[in-house]
Amino acid sequence: MFTTLYANQFKEISKNPNATRSPKLITPIHAAIGDFIRENSNFDVITLPLSEYNFVSNLGTKKVDIAILDKTTKNLLGAIMFKGIRQEYNKNANNYYESMKGESSLFIEAGIPVFQIVFIPTHIKHKNSKGEIVFEEPTEKSFKNYENFINEKSSYWNLLKLSVYYFDIDYDNFIVNYSNKTLKNVEPTLEEGLMNFIGGLNG
Repeated sequence: MFTTLYANQFKEISKNPNATRSPKLITPIHAAIGDFIRENSNFDVITLPLSEYNFVSNLGTKKVDIAILDKTTKNLLGAIMFKGIRQEYNKNANNYYESMKGESSLFIEAGIPVFQIVFIPTHIKHKNSKGEIVFEEPTEKSFKNYENFINEKSSYWNLLKLSVYYFDIDYDNFIVNYSNKTLKNVEPTLEEGLMNFIGGLNG
């Protein structure tokens, strides 16, 4: 399910290169994650395209991609943030990594569990400064940053679940499959990661 939705993003970009900046491009994955949680739990879920949850704390505010709420109290029980790489990655890889930690801190400081989901192609198709189509591979440094964080993070980050998935992409036929490039202690599929996250929520 999620691989097909990710593939559809690249198909849409092939027809309209400007679509990569459109929030509508990722809404189907947000909605599918919300549907999956509703089907496998007793929680309420707020996500686009129906509505959007705005998290407010003393340290700042953040629009939540998928907000998980208690059915009765409507209190926020957990937040899910999704990032899917679709274009040039390596020059911004460290910014993505640091931004993930920064936005996670907003939830952690408020005692809210947060699940960060990152999708990364093993070969990323984009145009260089000359307008030529090129492919880049995510750096080993980026891979190690995520893997070391997942396996060596301090207790401060206990409320953060981070799952990074690498995908092999057939750009000609728009087929996406989970790659053999995997991180230690990350579930094999997003479905399994979601089940483990919602299974640990109180509500």
